[in-house]
Formats: sequence, C-alpha cells, structure tokens
Amino acid sequence: MLSIARRAFESYVVHRTTLDPPSGLPELLRQRSGVFVSAMHNGAPRCCMGSVYPTEVNTAVEIIASAVAAAGHDHRFPPIKPGELRGLNLIVSIVGQPHPIDAQTLADIDPTRDGVAIKFGDRYGVTLSGETNDVARMVKWARMRAGAGPGSVIQLYRLEDVRFVEKPHDTP
Repeated sequence: MLSIARRAFESYVVHRTTLDPPSGLPELLRQRSGVFVSAMHNGAPRCCMGSVYPTEVNTAVEIIASAVAAAGHDHRFPPIKPGELRGLNLIVSIVGQPHPIDAQTLADIDPTRDGVAIKFGDRYGVTLSGETNDVARMVKWARMRAGAGPGSVIQLYRLEDVRFVEKPHDTP
C-alpha cells in the first residue's frame, strides 16, 4: 500500500502523470474501501486527501487517486514540489464502513483506534485515528473540515481505519 502510494505520489509530483495500478494485486487491494493518503513533514501535516466511501474500482486505484489528490489538489496547502519529496513521510489509511453514533456513544471513542466523521449537508469532515488523542478535538477538526459551525446540525459517525505509516528511512 505504501509502495503504491509513494509511486503514485511521486509520479504526479514529478511528471504530472497518474500511475497505473500494478498487476497481481493481493485480495485486500482488489476489494473496495475508502482511503486517505496523507503526507507529513517533520511530524506536521503537509497534505491529506481521500474519501470515506470508495469511489474507484478497487483499493489500489483508490490509493492512487488519493495520492494524486493529496499531492496536487488539497486546497489547504500548495501543491507538492519535487524538492519536497525526500522530506515527506506518507500515511495510507484504509477506512471501514462508517457507523452512525450519538453524542453518548462518542464518549466511548478511542482516538488511537477510531476515527470520527461528521456529515453536514452533503459534505463530510474526517479526523482519522492517531491525528489527536482528544475526542473533543477530533470532533472540532471534523466539523471544520465539513464546514459545520459549532451550532450546526450534524450527523456523527465512528470510523475504523487501519493506518500504514512510512518510516523516515523508507522515504527515497
């Protein structure tokens, strides 16, 4: 997963091309799931894009699409430049089906294992597991990402996600 994400990320940054998925994919990558691809620089977010629900034919293509989106289309950050690649560590988060929860169930969220999604109108805001260890901060960030103010009526979801994190020495 990290290898596909890294190759797709670099292919887009350096050549502005989209990588074709490799052949002979393992079962997990042939299934469909939501995916987020993030890049970190010195422990701080540099970009992150993805989707709660699958939009592509399989997880491998979803990783490629999310890597391209993160590298060049995250409106919160300028596009990644080739000179930045060596200093970035990628994270691939595979997201399970969102589960609706209420405010009382929110108290049982484990931020090291669970993510939170907020639906506001037709927009989702997501805070993935491991982004913070504070549930209130998870909700605040997800609200901001969905464009929902403090008093807005929202739908709340728990996400299970599995994160694959590139180690600093994995960065080319």
